[in-house]
Amino acid sequence: MLLVAPLIAIGVLIPACTWGFITFSFADFPLDRLLAPMLTIPYFGASVAAGLIIIGSLLGNIIFNRHEFNASPTFVPALLYALVASTLCLIKCNIPILVANVAVVIGLNRLMEVFRQSNALPAYFKAAFWLGLGALAFPPYILLLPAMMLSIINTRSFNWREHLLTIVAFATPFVYWGVWMLWTDRWDQLILFKKIISFNTPEGMPDWTNNYTRSFGISLGVSFLLALRSFIFLSDRSSNQARNVKRIFLLMALFALASTGFSYVYVGQFIPEVAILPATFVIGNWFTNYRYSLLAPFMFYILLITSALLIIHVFQWI
Repeated sequence: MLLVAPLIAIGVLIPACTWGFITFSFADFPLDRLLAPMLTIPYFGASVAAGLIIIGSLLGNIIFNRHEFNASPTFVPALLYALVASTLCLIKCNIPILVANVAVVIGLNRLMEVFRQSNALPAYFKAAFWLGLGALAFPPYILLLPAMMLSIINTRSFNWREHLLTIVAFATPFVYWGVWMLWTDRWDQLILFKKIISFNTPEGMPDWTNNYTRSFGISLGVSFLLALRSFIFLSDRSSNQARNVKRIFLLMALFALASTGFSYVYVGQFIPEVAILPATFVIGNWFTNYRYSLLAPFMFYILLITSALLIIHVFQWI
């Protein structure tokens, strides 16, 4: 199953690029402006997106197995990450959020190291730095900073140094970026959002009137809602660490989903790839622990079918 993840990413995105069925969104983020000239190179965007999906799926699966989500190793999260990410990239591919997801996954792994150390400051600094790097790539992920602060409060007694260091570490990538812009005399590009607040319909909205897109979106959303109960209350592991780990990942997932509204208001775009990480950990946990729910196997196949139908539809085979 682990080998299926790269096959899905490559097998979907490269042919889609070959036949011109993949489009890239431009939200005017700093990374968007950096990558824009390179996206004109044939296969560059699709190759980068596929590579990032493969890396994200493997790292996400490693974290899932390492931090007591399941009693035995599983590779369902890698499969789910690749499937959801590849399908959503056919709707609208946004490379900055794929970069951000990889950074966030690394940051979450660093955050979990706090349970193995008596001194939490190094772990919190590394975690916040990687989350800040993800937010620099995809600025709506700035909402992950309050999520991490709440995670610290949830797992440890209050220590002002831990919170202060978290804020400093999260801001560090932005400081480096600002210094680089000033050093290269690009002061005019020292801005995260070149938009104004608007509640108008975002540009580049997915065509939810399309039955295939709508069916996949509904199956993904229903799976997430049904998986929440299992994620919060049911588990093969009952240790305090396992419960804390799940609470941290749930906070990160909910705040990551909230960044959709952030991008809707400030950027004027709806970016569906925000759902990748919540789907990987919350829905992936539900599908892995299928013994607790008769609905889990059923929804797993529903998600596979709706994803396959959407991919086939994009390729104009139906």
